[in-house]
Amino acid sequence: MRTINIEGQIGSWEADPQEIVSQINQDKGDILVNINSIGGSVIDGFTIYNAIKAYDKGEIIVEIGAVAASIASYIALAGDLITAKSNSVYMIHNAWLPAVGDFVELRKAADISEGLSSIIANAYVAKTGMGKSDALSLMENETFYYGNEIKEAGFVDDVLSVDDVKPKAEAYSMAMESIKACNRSIVEHSNDIDFEAVAKLLPKEAVETKEVVDLSAQQRRARELYILEQGVNL
Repeated sequence: MRTINIEGQIGSWEADPQEIVSQINQDKGDILVNINSIGGSVIDGFTIYNAIKAYDKGEIIVEIGAVAASIASYIALAGDLITAKSNSVYMIHNAWLPAVGDFVELRKAADISEGLSSIIANAYVAKTGMGKSDALSLMENETFYYGNEIKEAGFVDDVLSVDDVKPKAEAYSMAMESIKACNRSIVEHSNDIDFEAVAKLLPKEAVETKEVVDLSAQQRRARELYILEQGVNL
């Protein structure tokens, strides 16, 4: 059985999506996919997830190592059989985007994040059988699971017992530090993210179009009235 490792930050040199997809497409027979990742690029995660889902030359077994967080938790659910370890950390949350700009740009980024989160939630719902609103609520609250909790919640089919089982709080803390480092890296490379290109990848129904209100005229008039009241010259 061929083994493919997905480790580190998704979308970086550590876990290059094109290389991973190439390995999957070249294989024949069953594949073991080891995941030990704190997440990374959502779109690159979608690319890997879709390649695993589309594989029809055998069974894909996913084994979660120390951590499968953020978009890595989504990728894990593409497998035919999914296992974790008794010391694995599994974390789900909303799609995270580095966004700067005025209210129009920030609203656009928020809509894209909401659409991406909705797609990810669909995979959690399909695997666990929970309601969509429950999945979205858990994501909004950034929910962690540890060891057997991952199976009890329905995200994996089995949990493999290991000797090195850290206290839950310690495991969470280590995972959070790694996730923070990943987020810092995403911010540093935020110029590489094309929100318009990302938006085009979303199904139309995934993003609710919200009316943008131009407040500039109202704001200017309010300022003019304030200046008049204060007797200040422009």
